[in-house]
Amino acid sequence: MTRIYHPWHLWEDHQHGFYDNMSGSEKEQKLRSVIEMFSQPDKTKEYMQKVVDEWRYSCEHNLSNPSLNRIAYLGQAACCLYAGVPSTVTMEAWSLLTKPQQNEADSIADVILQSWINAQTECQSTD
Repeated sequence: MTRIYHPWHLWEDHQHGFYDNMSGSEKEQKLRSVIEMFSQPDKTKEYMQKVVDEWRYSCEHNLSNPSLNRIAYLGQAACCLYAGVPSTVTMEAWSLLTKPQQNEADSIADVILQSWINAQTECQSTD
């Protein structure tokens, strides 16, 4: 797959607060939102799929980068789309999940990522 770059002002994740900072009660609520989403495999899958369907520029920029932890990116982006959770808050909340919840989320992300890669590879081969 060819690496794709887009300028930051096009990134949908940036526009939705992926790189924001927060603290206090707002952060506590966002931590709860992460746990809530990852506690529901159907919701996790729904929002990871929405990320790849709706965030074209962010996904092309990030998921075409093989040196990025793309599984983690999908989870963080899904939480951002789900409840406006910044990536750093999702990273902190990850440690509060059970190992089975983490494994389930990683498995969902892997399936969605592979599907996205396959679709991109097909598009690039027809260009």
